[in-house]
Amino acid sequence: MPEDLAGIPAALVDRFAKASAEFVEAVGEAVAEAALNPELAGTPTLQTWLTKALPLLHEQNASIQTAAEHFSQDEARSILTLAEDKRGLAKDLDGFPLTFAGPEHAKSLESLETAVVVAAYKLCEAAGIR
Repeated sequence: MPEDLAGIPAALVDRFAKASAEFVEAVGEAVAEAALNPELAGTPTLQTWLTKALPLLHEQNASIQTAAEHFSQDEARSILTLAEDKRGLAKDLDGFPLTFAGPEHAKSLESLETAVVVAAYKLCEAAGIR
């Protein structure tokens, strides 16, 4: 990891934190909506999202939000470590199809997931992480 972290724009950290929060919020809303749909409520895919993927995403997002706050207090390593990890968010979610709540939600979730990955890449790039 680079030693000079002073040049990292706070706007990139904010963008990454916001993208993560929006993605997790949208997943939560999609899970809640799907749970009310009798056709989707009992599916193994939804149950996996409800019991495994969503809690993990909430935990990871909480870490990102905390790290973003710490960045404003001149501690950048945590947010950069998380950004490095989230560049692989799509791969991390292999086995958790975004179609669990129907095609409309899937399209929106895919877009939000991409926003997290792009923000993570841009933050890493600004920090000199390849």
